[in-house]
Amino acid sequence: MTHQEIKEIIRECRKETKIEYPNRGGFFTPRFKSINHIEVGRSKIISNPLTILAEFGHVIFKKIRSEVQRFHDFLFPRRARVFGKNFDSKISGKVTFSRKDGVAKPIHHMQVEFWAKTWWFQWRKLGEAMTNDQGEYEISYDRKLAKSPAHFNLRMEVYQTTHIYFKEDKAVPHYSIFHKMWVRKDDLKTESFLLENFRLDFWEYRDDYPAPRVVIKDKEKDAPQYYSQARQDVLAQQFIPYELTKAKHLELLKLGSKKISLDYIQKDYPINLSRCIEQRIPGYTRSDEYFGHRQMNGMNRASFFPDSSHPGEYWVKYFGSCKYETNGIYAFPDAEIKFRLDEEGLPLPIQIILTGPLNKFEKDPLIKRSFSPEDGTEWEFAKRIARVSGSLCTEVDDHFTGTHLNTEQYAIAAYRNLRINPIANLLLPHLKEVVLINHSADKILLKDFLPHSTALTEKGLKDRTRDILGMQDWKGFQPMDPISPSHDVAKTDWMFWEITEKYVHQFVDNHLEEIKKYWLEIYCFSKDLVEHSVPVFLSDINKNELDLDLKAHVQNRYDYYCFKYGFHPDQKRETIKGELKAVSPITQHHNPENVSPEDIKNLKDCCVYIIFVATYLHTWINEHQYDELGELLFNGVGLRYGDQKKGILAPETDLSIAPDLKSATEMLWIVNLLSRTEFGFITRNEEGDVNPIFSKMLLEKKEEFLHLGVEVENIESRTNI
Repeated sequence: MTHQEIKEIIRECRKETKIEYPNRGGFFTPRFKSINHIEVGRSKIISNPLTILAEFGHVIFKKIRSEVQRFHDFLFPRRARVFGKNFDSKISGKVTFSRKDGVAKPIHHMQVEFWAKTWWFQWRKLGEAMTNDQGEYEISYDRKLAKSPAHFNLRMEVYQTTHIYFKEDKAVPHYSIFHKMWVRKDDLKTESFLLENFRLDFWEYRDDYPAPRVVIKDKEKDAPQYYSQARQDVLAQQFIPYELTKAKHLELLKLGSKKISLDYIQKDYPINLSRCIEQRIPGYTRSDEYFGHRQMNGMNRASFFPDSSHPGEYWVKYFGSCKYETNGIYAFPDAEIKFRLDEEGLPLPIQIILTGPLNKFEKDPLIKRSFSPEDGTEWEFAKRIARVSGSLCTEVDDHFTGTHLNTEQYAIAAYRNLRINPIANLLLPHLKEVVLINHSADKILLKDFLPHSTALTEKGLKDRTRDILGMQDWKGFQPMDPISPSHDVAKTDWMFWEITEKYVHQFVDNHLEEIKKYWLEIYCFSKDLVEHSVPVFLSDINKNELDLDLKAHVQNRYDYYCFKYGFHPDQKRETIKGELKAVSPITQHHNPENVSPEDIKNLKDCCVYIIFVATYLHTWINEHQYDELGELLFNGVGLRYGDQKKGILAPETDLSIAPDLKSATEMLWIVNLLSRTEFGFITRNEEGDVNPIFSKMLLEKKEEFLHLGVEVENIESRTNI
């Protein structure tokens, strides 16, 4: 079979396995109450007919209540007009973040409004102001009007920006009340009144996670933002079939049914790319050619490090359990794979080095084994081990940490600081909802699934995310360079990067005066980023104190990560409280007059990086997961040691090293959840929250992207799954 025929079959299988589930269910079809009710075990779904009827009644009640509220707002609107004649009095105060370490940090540029409500339920705005650089506000108002008997209550309200929408190419912010405080008429005795400070739990940082994360105590009630109803509806529509499949398997396991097996579980889920190809070209997915192709242009999007001693050869390296806490049930060795390019520029593996225990009897974490194609069956076993180690590294390092957590650190700093600076309109549409899905991932991935289906414990996973985040920085980052004409992912990386660069530069140049005018927001954004950044990976250890083997291993890992993540170790960085911070500052200036051309360049570079990571980079890894992880015996995120001395150096037929049945259905459930429940795309712009200029730029390159296997319509506008 020719290469062209194989490519055509792969193309057909990609089309066949891109399954979507239209909502064909009836009234009594099971449904999720919300995204927040998804669980690795038994998700909270509504399936009982009586419960569905009750929930339907509750939904109708909420809709009626919403319509009543809309009618009330129509009858008693909140008009922009400020009421009053003699604005001779002032009410002032301060808005700060909740106290941390005894320091109340001011919140700049928050909208504060003074409102009165009449006995006829009409609202009257008595005054408004915006907090200054120190979080202080002062509102002039008509005291006589405020104390009028016609008003039965007075209150001060603080507003936050919840969404950015676009009408054509004009940004329209949407504000909502974040906090309110009642004001007593008796307090308004003099011309000046100092109201007690607003101390807000506003996008606060967690102190129980080793990386910058936002505080969410109750995801239903006090999250800093919420999913739109449209996003929740799409997930329920797309995902219920998978949820019911998993629920059936868990029930069979609970009953001790002999009917259920790995093969039974596999057949219950949709066919994935590797299974489809294997049906049409038996043995091809286990070939060296397919192995190299998927490493280069699949979910892993591997970074090919040139071998300095052998031109034309490259290394791809996955570092396994290393020093992290493990459970002793699953193996997670390092896998270093050496490739040579074939005549079409696709990588062929010529050597695999596995470092670490391959069975439960070995204790040396640095024991090495080398394999080559001449090793026959052991070469096939080594490729499978490398696939699995590579997949777990891709999921934890590149997907969850490199896109999800990386984006969250920018989202928190942005929502805490960007309000009236135009950069808010540029970034916030691409940063929304990531903190919500990450909060769900804490339980679904870090607590309930990965510690029971891979080698790493919850603590090991958290420590690893901190280390990997310590290699992520916007400054100096560029996409990977193509190593051959067949390196499609690197080509599309650069295409998207250059489009985003053009979009960001054009936006910043068009709004430069306003950006400089409110430069304080950029300064505070940068300051929060750097202060809460994790330390640079390995900057807190003395490598010279390590023994020679461990030192060489650590240095090997560090050097490869610098290459892989585009991290520049010699770059000047800030040290805060003894920690060398990974994220570089955008600016050191808070005064608009001191803004330099370098500051503007830094701002542009940082914005390009943020949008690239939150949209395209996340999309690539996310939508390819089921391609790679949808066949249980071929790939996965964990191989059990088993009880034999050979350990994981064994064939696919050895089920003692395969996932157990519970982990098997949970893994296929999770990769379907992540790959197939998407909502919020740049060019589709379902909620009108993406700048149409950006969409147009992408659509102009639609055919070029498609030639390289990317549909621009499927590039997500934010990280929300």
